[in-house]
Amino acid sequence: MTTVTADDAEVPTSPPAEFRKTKWGVVWLLTLTLFTALTVGGLLAPLQEAAKLDLHMTDVQLAMIVGTATAIPTALLALPIAWWVDHKTRNRMLVFLASLWAIGTIGTAFVTDFYGLFAARLVAGIGGGTAFPVVVSLLADVCMPEKRGRSMLLLSIGAWGGAAAAFAIGGTLFGYLEAHPSAFIAGMAPWRETHLLVGIGAAILTLPLFLIREPKRYEVEQQSVALIPTLRAFWKRKMFLGPLLVGNFSGALAEGAAALWMGSVLVRQYHQSPGQFGGWVGLVILGSGIVGSVLGGFTADWAQKLKMRGGILLPAVVATAISIPASAYPIMPTVSGFAWVLFALLTGGAVVNLVNTAAIAVLLPNEERATSIAALKIVATVVGGPITGAIVVGMASLFEGPTGMGISLTWLGVVTGFISLGGYWLAMANAPRKAEAETPA
Repeated sequence: MTTVTADDAEVPTSPPAEFRKTKWGVVWLLTLTLFTALTVGGLLAPLQEAAKLDLHMTDVQLAMIVGTATAIPTALLALPIAWWVDHKTRNRMLVFLASLWAIGTIGTAFVTDFYGLFAARLVAGIGGGTAFPVVVSLLADVCMPEKRGRSMLLLSIGAWGGAAAAFAIGGTLFGYLEAHPSAFIAGMAPWRETHLLVGIGAAILTLPLFLIREPKRYEVEQQSVALIPTLRAFWKRKMFLGPLLVGNFSGALAEGAAALWMGSVLVRQYHQSPGQFGGWVGLVILGSGIVGSVLGGFTADWAQKLKMRGGILLPAVVATAISIPASAYPIMPTVSGFAWVLFALLTGGAVVNLVNTAAIAVLLPNEERATSIAALKIVATVVGGPITGAIVVGMASLFEGPTGMGISLTWLGVVTGFISLGGYWLAMANAPRKAEAETPA
């Protein structure tokens, strides 16, 4: 038993009797699931200029497709689904969400206009935009708290691998199908064929999820499933969760802008086609994801042992500070300069994202984890989607020439980087104190 006070917001840790061996098979399967979700979620990014041309869309409509269509389901459903995850069965929910992102991706191949594409991305977004809290909640209950940073390292690599695969697979498939128009379905546009093939693969990868059994829940602070106690628990930790949301809010602007618009910048400003940049952008995303995940996983486990409050968030503070100058990637004079500076930005983002998730999994009780992560996901998706899209399109209109979008992305990254840095610093200073398990008399 532990005593929870309103001032310190102490969180119980698992006593020695609750030791459990890490179920690496489940961890690897969850990693594959995130890989698939991020692959289908980002598949349109390298192909969006082709889709825009095929469907005769404007920049405003394109911003709504790549931002708003995925943000709506996240904003509306992430918290209800997360509440379910915190109190109900999680394994079958994951199967349902994975089915939705497969259906939405396959449906994208057959749309005929802006509205059809918006609807298909909306369905895919319900699955991809709400699955992360489910995955983290399951993972937290199949390994000990002191090993969650390293376990989440695999999840982070899977997520970044999926983001990289979206560009690598999407760009490579597009280039091949463009050069061989009769290789799969004659008469279908390459960007459509790419979505159809990847969507079928995603549907097949849904089947292994039926093997996951619902694990026992650990570190439960209160058993009530009512809404009011949950809201009170969040309010008790407002000085920690508030700044954490601010840091995530600001960081999501720069990361969302990079994810949504780097393909357009490379086409318009550097005159590259998806077939040319898909491979190397995929390598940049994968490499930065692996490096950032390794750094984030091990530094999170190391930092939580420091004799300082909120030490687990220290790597996030450092990584955010390093990422600020890296926001200049879209104004680099060469493609190679673009690639290396983008690598630095994404590496810092990988560290920050993993450390944020590990901090929630370690510092908050079981019944609050998925809801807290969902709140961060909502902020990141809404900000990184429709808000970022509107800001970038609006700012780009103020700068003349093909470099206008790159200049807008740079200013956005620098300004929001400093705000994010302040948010993570305050969150670290107000982090919950992890209580020690009471030893028997």
